[in-house]
Amino acid sequence: MELIEVNNTNYGFVKDFKYKPEIRASFNDLTQAIFEFNFENWYLNGYWNDNYIPYSLLHKKKVISNVSVSKMEFIIANEKKVGVQIGTVMTHKEYRHQGLSQFIMEHVINEWKEQSDFVYLFANDSVLDFYPKFDFEIIDEYQYSKQLNTSNTLNSSLKKLNIDVKFDRELFLSILNDTSPIAKVSMQNNTSLIMFYCSSYKKNSIYYLEKLNTAIIMDIKDNTLYLSDVFSKEPVQLNDVIQIITNDTIKRVILGFTPLDEAGYDRSLIKTGDTLFVMKGMANYFKNNYWRFPVLSHA
Repeated sequence: MELIEVNNTNYGFVKDFKYKPEIRASFNDLTQAIFEFNFENWYLNGYWNDNYIPYSLLHKKKVISNVSVSKMEFIIANEKKVGVQIGTVMTHKEYRHQGLSQFIMEHVINEWKEQSDFVYLFANDSVLDFYPKFDFEIIDEYQYSKQLNTSNTLNSSLKKLNIDVKFDRELFLSILNDTSPIAKVSMQNNTSLIMFYCSSYKKNSIYYLEKLNTAIIMDIKDNTLYLSDVFSKEPVQLNDVIQIITNDTIKRVILGFTPLDEAGYDRSLIKTGDTLFVMKGMANYFKNNYWRFPVLSHA
């Protein structure tokens, strides 16, 4: 642990402490207090790997401020890219407005900006003025959707998976590795992050399409299919997947990614939710392309 001084107060500065139980527990406590979740089950299940690195300040042996880095691999428009996503930015309420997040952000950016093709993050509306101070700019994202008109009955080869059952979990994991891109911005080799979602928020949204040997993360609300992502070792046609997994009660599909083939889809600017920031000098690649980072790539 490094000892540093910020605004005349001494702090411990530590990173990548997943194997240090006391610090990890304090980090989880702060995450729970700020975001109402924590990483402990993710760690205990073996999914917290070396690509997720928290950088924290400690005071009185407690984590009181943090900025995390997630190293990400993508295939973007057929090109391999390495992105660094900044997340879990938080400070204990009693330590705010003291420059602590600024100190960690500057350290993280200096360490990682030369090790990646781009540095980016997602921010909620309450902190949109914070990130431009670190040379980030807003990049618009777009949602793709389309109306459906089908008389199908639900295909019997679509099965819901229970991630707590060993057979289902191993089947799902076997498909996640080396999946073929289904999107223009396609996250690769990040089982760790996918399993964070599938062990919590998306635990009841996991399906297996036996006919195409394809795993699907989806939710149905009213007459709309929300398709978060599609995973398959062999290339599959998105329209084929949608046709098989919908019936005559589903009238619309909304994608959580940018499809490889946009034909037939409506495109609309995303105006609510997390705002995408990309570091200047790295952002031109994303401008005017009408893309969306997959919803399951948000760290």
